[in-house]
Amino acid sequence: MATTVATINQSLVDKKVIEGLRSILPVLSAISYRPVTEGKIKNDSIYVPIATDPTAQSKTAGTLVTANGTLAGTQVQLSNHYAAGWQFNEGEVPADLFPEAWADKVSGSVYALAKQVVDATLALVTASNYGDSEGTDKLTVAIADFGMSDLATLWQYGAAKIKQRQRTFIMGPSVAGAIFGESVITSSFSNVGNNLVATGNIPNLLGMPAIMYDAFPNNSENLASCIVGKAAMLACSAPPQALGAAGEGAVSESRVIMDPDSGISVLYKSTIEVGGAVKGECSILYGVAKGQNAAVRHETA
Repeated sequence: MATTVATINQSLVDKKVIEGLRSILPVLSAISYRPVTEGKIKNDSIYVPIATDPTAQSKTAGTLVTANGTLAGTQVQLSNHYAAGWQFNEGEVPADLFPEAWADKVSGSVYALAKQVVDATLALVTASNYGDSEGTDKLTVAIADFGMSDLATLWQYGAAKIKQRQRTFIMGPSVAGAIFGESVITSSFSNVGNNLVATGNIPNLLGMPAIMYDAFPNNSENLASCIVGKAAMLACSAPPQALGAAGEGAVSESRVIMDPDSGISVLYKSTIEVGGAVKGECSILYGVAKGQNAAVRHETA
């Protein structure tokens, strides 16, 4: 049977999408992120919860303590509508290479959309949102001089300010290079767990999950890294509602693709034109907002 859009294996497409998201999803796990799978329209709102931990209290026998662990949250508007598309033309792509190449384009498109959500979220890490006081809200150190002792100082700021169990260290490649360029650090981690030198997998640092994000922004404030609590930033996303189903007009496929781990979902569509143009598109709606004042920043000098 000839290879056509109709014979593309959906599981291959989904597998490629999941593989493509692996490098970017850890950032979303560090914040309060709520993806929904049902279709929405632009400017719909999604309730994003923020969990707060209860505190330990002295208990009197036979009575309940005052409940103070709450589930707060806020409505975040899906104010952004983004899409990524691609096109193959008959006579330019060999039929036997078409399925793999097509699935790869779908994967790249979903990655680009997830990256858009992450970039918009990290753009919130600014002085106006989380304070600008040296010694409490931020640490100023040149990247070339930044090492584990500086991370320990930033960790202290985070421990004092971020009253949550989970705190995550997020950095760009330059900071990662500065930290792991210290021979004593790489030597220590090369002998335990996943060998950092061999695998490139970043271990927890000072008890915190550590994430290296290639596109970490400076936000026009010389931002180089940050420690965030899960409640610091809020994000939500949803696939747009589809108006055309497969078989209607030029639509050959229309469905929601969802990553099973994160829940991030996009609307995937493909069309075939009589002239031989085969087009694909993935689209997403998303919104971001500041949560609690639960972040400390590392700025360069």
